[in-house]
Amino acid sequence: MTGVLLAAGVVHAAPAAGASGSTPERIVSINLCTDQIVLALDLRERLVAVSSLATDRTLSVHWRAAESVEAVPAALEPILLRQPDLVVAGGFGHGRLVAQLERLGVAVLRVPEPASLADVPAAYLALGRAVGAETRAQALAAEFHAVLGAPAASSGTDALLLATGLLVHGEGMLGGDVLRHAGLANVATAPAFGGQAYLSLERVVASPPDLVLVARGDASAPSRSQHLFSHPALVHGTRIKSVPPSALICGTVETARLAASLAAPEGQAR
Repeated sequence: MTGVLLAAGVVHAAPAAGASGSTPERIVSINLCTDQIVLALDLRERLVAVSSLATDRTLSVHWRAAESVEAVPAALEPILLRQPDLVVAGGFGHGRLVAQLERLGVAVLRVPEPASLADVPAAYLALGRAVGAETRAQALAAEFHAVLGAPAASSGTDALLLATGLLVHGEGMLGGDVLRHAGLANVATAPAFGGQAYLSLERVVASPPDLVLVARGDASAPSRSQHLFSHPALVHGTRIKSVPPSALICGTVETARLAASLAAPEGQAR
């Protein structure tokens, strides 16, 4: 069995290395969130390819580092051409591709996307151990905790965190835990929301929270969430603030920085 799974900072199943169990020397990442981890681990020439999204300046925190690494599509032949001894994938998706790689004897390491702030340093540490970069992983985990700081006391502020397309960050999502850490009351935890859900603009306007955080990149790109910034029912009574999508799509030190900034009083201002 060549596939492995990281969960809660623990490596399950077979060792994440080549067939001999040695430290992998040719690593390919096929997921945006695993891209962020392997790029942060500074694997240098051992990282032979990342996903095509790694250089997206809106989605990827480490897009600059990714520009010096070859991009590979999540397809069997292009991956095999890179002769990897380890392929790192996300916790979901690419099921058929992962199965094909495993049948061919290629080691695959699945790293679940973080659902909480605690999952982020755990993923750094577990993947760092798997690829022989423990010292760097420990430094990243320490930086994450130092930047994050202690959870803020409740501010009494109702907040809603929206991604592109008015996707709500509720329970069991990284963004929901960012709000909790910042001392904000996530209105998406109400039974009517049920965690992850897509909202209509009308629903947001009908019951506006004190603070709406909108994860948006290029303000010129069309998105339903852009209309929140000019809606007459919101602009006077609700604070609306932009936050970087890259800090919420995948867990990185930037996620800790966002949570810490929101915990500060000035971080909740427009």
